[in-house]
Amino acid sequence: MPASNLAKLHQLIAGGIVDLEILTPTDSKRIKTEFIGLLENKFIILNYPNTKRLPAVVDYLRDGVTVVVRALIEGEGGQVIAFRQQIMSVSSHPARLIFINFPKQVQLFALRSQTRIPTLLPAKLKLSDERILNGVIKDISFTGVMFDVKSDKELENIKDMQCTVMLNSSDKNFKGEVCSVKDHSSGVRCGIKLLATEDEMKVFMKEHFIDPSVLESIIE
Repeated sequence: MPASNLAKLHQLIAGGIVDLEILTPTDSKRIKTEFIGLLENKFIILNYPNTKRLPAVVDYLRDGVTVVVRALIEGEGGQVIAFRQQIMSVSSHPARLIFINFPKQVQLFALRSQTRIPTLLPAKLKLSDERILNGVIKDISFTGVMFDVKSDKELENIKDMQCTVMLNSSDKNFKGEVCSVKDHSSGVRCGIKLLATEDEMKVFMKEHFIDPSVLESIIE
């Protein structure tokens, strides 16, 4: 694995959400927390997770326990960074923090098969259980959109739900499915796979002054 992958660690943003998987001899526990920072070749620092999300978390987060850290790197088409290491120490003063040994290698996974065009289109997301979420379409491709929802509610359970994306600026609706849900500081970002045809998406983009030719070169 190329050592250059370690440089991707510097693209993680302080306060950004990370997925922390705690490995035990018989099971694993996953919980979300925040990336705090790093000291090159020394350690990675994460915030101590909210105990409400994982009861008895103190029993799992101890020195020497192996964890897998996953986080989203924005830009460059979207990538997930992941590494496996042991907890070096858990501090209690002046704040509860987790120090993880600096990884020797980092894995990268492509989040999307297509480049997406940045947008700021106000829209609503109607879920199959009739809930309606207000938000903004942050980017778009021929096959999907990234829908940003400002909410303080837990929305992880909407993954894999059927949905309808409704544009505030028109009566155009798109059926789809919620394929991913990622927390951020003020809500969640939902990756939505659309059921529309490529031709329908091209027409929609042109109507909203989005140049679909940007995507042409990457369509197989």
